[in-house]
Amino acid sequence: MNSENGCIKGNEKCICFFFLPDKYAEVIATLFMIGICAGTHFLNIMIHEDIGAFLYTVSYIFDSIVLVSLVVFFVGLFWQKSLLLKQVTIVFAIYIFFSLSCFCCNFITLIFGDYYRESYNLFVIYKDFYIEKNPNTILEEDEIKRNIKIKFYLEAIAHMFSLGFMIYYYVTTSSYVEKLTESDEEFGRKLIERSSIKCGGNYGNNGKNNGTFISSYKNSSVI
Repeated sequence: MNSENGCIKGNEKCICFFFLPDKYAEVIATLFMIGICAGTHFLNIMIHEDIGAFLYTVSYIFDSIVLVSLVVFFVGLFWQKSLLLKQVTIVFAIYIFFSLSCFCCNFITLIFGDYYRESYNLFVIYKDFYIEKNPNTILEEDEIKRNIKIKFYLEAIAHMFSLGFMIYYYVTTSSYVEKLTESDEEFGRKLIERSSIKCGGNYGNNGKNNGTFISSYKNSSVI
């Protein structure tokens, strides 16, 4: 549904760039999203030391795939190739699901971190990491744990915002790609119709010419 006030034209354009043409609004939004996805990689793995190296590896693979997909989509915006544009909707949906899973895992670990045994307690583990890296620290253990909690909760909030931006970008981009696809299909349909009409007209003219030729032949025969 199109907006009456002209601020938002449908859903295929980010509201931040309402003053730009659809194509260039999508170009700038994609550049921003490349940066957001690069930063989200570190939010996805913010407690990977506690979970394990496997999460780091999987997150690196997913982040690499989505960044390549966004670059291909960025190129497709200038070439206007449907194949280059459509792929991002699938890849980005999978990446959002993966990032959301990481956020849920991280958030639950933060909420219940103090209830785990000491060997599994997230804040104790990171407190020990901090002391190992900073053996001459003058901070008390409780102060270190409090700073770690603040850091993780701020990262969790940043993760929430990044997910919100990614979901919004996915919605607007999917609408933009759908609009271009419909335009291409409409153009192809009109082209086929014009070709059919043209072929039909040529067939009719040929029929008239053939009829004139036959009539002329009959008249010459009678003479």
